[in-house]
Amino acid sequence: MARRGRRSGKGRALLLVAIGVLLAGAAAWWLRHHRHAIPTFPLADEPASPGIERIDARNEGREIELSGAVRVARPARDSALAIEADAVMLLRDVQMVQWQEHCAGSDCRYALEWSARRIDSHAFRDAAGHRNDVPFPLSSESFAAAEVRIGAYALDANLAAAGVAAQPYAVSTARLPPNLAATFHDCDGALCTGDPKKPAAGDLRVAYRIVPAGTRRVSGVQHDGRLRAARR
Repeated sequence: MARRGRRSGKGRALLLVAIGVLLAGAAAWWLRHHRHAIPTFPLADEPASPGIERIDARNEGREIELSGAVRVARPARDSALAIEADAVMLLRDVQMVQWQEHCAGSDCRYALEWSARRIDSHAFRDAAGHRNDVPFPLSSESFAAAEVRIGAYALDANLAAAGVAAQPYAVSTARLPPNLAATFHDCDGALCTGDPKKPAAGDLRVAYRIVPAGTRRVSGVQHDGRLRAARR
């Protein structure tokens, strides 16, 4: 009786294995022929990736990811000098010729150098004749394009500029209004006051850089047809 029980138990185990193999084969066949019928959804922490040709209202308030060519519909503009560029971002870099003190022990020397920041000459050991009393009439600043788009979506300029290196952008006095053109001189793609060959204390140099448009992959929150930076 014990031998017959062992044989029947082994038979049931083999039957279960055979049924498992058949079920696995059937499942594999069904998946192979019906993969297109299985809906896929983005994970909760992954942004959706809709097309850029039209705005999908179902994504309102959601974080999405867009990929395509960025277009500058309204250029970036520096209204102070009337300089503009068909770029995502226009950056103005301002330097002034100022006295700089270089000391080694008790020995100090003074030289006129270009600097992007105000140098406090009151702390110099010998301030007489080396004063930096002229204030910066302009500051370094960045100007975003008034309208940037990627397909049908408006796009915050800071999203389009993120991670993209700025490149030099040459300007000349020919682009300035007459009153400003009389103040500046051309100096290697920048604007300078004074004699470009012999700069003196207080002279300015204004140069520009741009973040150009191009193909981007950007993520942000969709709001009223615009992609805005997501708050983290």
